[in-house]
Amino acid sequence: MDVYPLTYKNLIFNIITDEDISFVEIRKLLDYLIEEQAFDKSRDSLADDPEMYEIYIDDYYYVVDVQNYEVAIYKREKKIDVMEN
Repeated sequence: MDVYPLTYKNLIFNIITDEDISFVEIRKLLDYLIEEQAFDKSRDSLADDPEMYEIYIDDYYYVVDVQNYEVAIYKREKKIDVMEN
């Protein structure tokens, strides 16, 4: 996995991923995680205990974990819409 340091909203993150993901998507993920107070929760928990999140944003499903200000993106899949007749 590659590590991408990123400064966003006056915070410094390490984005860890093998996924082909745009900075727009990363900022949306970070906005969601900030709103969920994910970074506050990870500082309060044990250092070896990352918090896992399943996130749906726009047309994609993500599986990420947060440990301090490191965000590992494990999965990025296009959502499949099933239409009933």
